[in-house]
Amino acid sequence: MKTMPKYYKDCTLEEMFKYHDHTYMMADDHRAYENGRYQADILEDKVKSSGGWTKELCELYNKYAPKDTKFQKDFEWIKKINK
Repeated sequence: MKTMPKYYKDCTLEEMFKYHDHTYMMADDHRAYENGRYQADILEDKVKSSGGWTKELCELYNKYAPKDTKFQKDFEWIKKINK
């Protein structure tokens, strides 16, 4: 089993999706929330620098995100809001 690189920002996009704390916004611990928010910002920056969200990236993200719809990415919705 591959371990996470020392720094989240050094991960590939797939590793970021895999190791991201998808439920950080529900944390009672402020440190956990801040760490998750930090990860989300890095993840979004890396997605933008790679050309933005695509259907394939959304599917890859959803592979690792909780199956609840509030955590899944909807590519059609992303397309609409980015027009």
